[in-house]
Amino acid sequence: MFSQTTELSANNSFSKVKAQAFRPLVLALFIVLSLYYSWVLYLAAHPNVSTAYQTYYIEKKTRYWGKENMDLLWPEKGTINVAEPSPFLSRQGWEPLPKGEGRELVHDASLYFNFKKTPHSPVRIKLSLNQSITEPVYISANQGRKVMLMPLEINSLETTLPASVFLRAQPIQQLQFETDASLNIRQVTITETVQ
Repeated sequence: MFSQTTELSANNSFSKVKAQAFRPLVLALFIVLSLYYSWVLYLAAHPNVSTAYQTYYIEKKTRYWGKENMDLLWPEKGTINVAEPSPFLSRQGWEPLPKGEGRELVHDASLYFNFKKTPHSPVRIKLSLNQSITEPVYISANQGRKVMLMPLEINSLETTLPASVFLRAQPIQQLQFETDASLNIRQVTITETVQ
């Protein structure tokens, strides 16, 4: 009986030593995993990705990913054909498929882009349409004041926005179009006016 008690006591002290050695290991593992997941959460909150990737995959703002244009820089020629897949088009408001030589803008749509250099003179915006419309079309830059696009020719609308509405501090510029009708737009031209 005495030998059983000493045997049990020896087993108990061995399991206590084992438990005491195991606790710091579990605590160290817990600390390492906590630090790792904290770092993962930080990276998720502050992703280090291109503007095109962020607007397409993370924020889901644009309809197409601009893998050749990671900063979403507006073309130097100033004009895009909206019938072609363009990384500047928003997911909302533009029809998924082109219609004829253009693409339908249904009530409310946006363009997301950046300028290579911040404009210092007013910026001219022109919409080339496939057919004329009678409803007013409004535009706003970076959720600023709405301005009405005026008819330039029978199938085009134009306005000029001050350079101050395009803020350099913003990671991306947004032009928002609003109308009660739907438009079939062929091209959008954005150019800085020469003074």
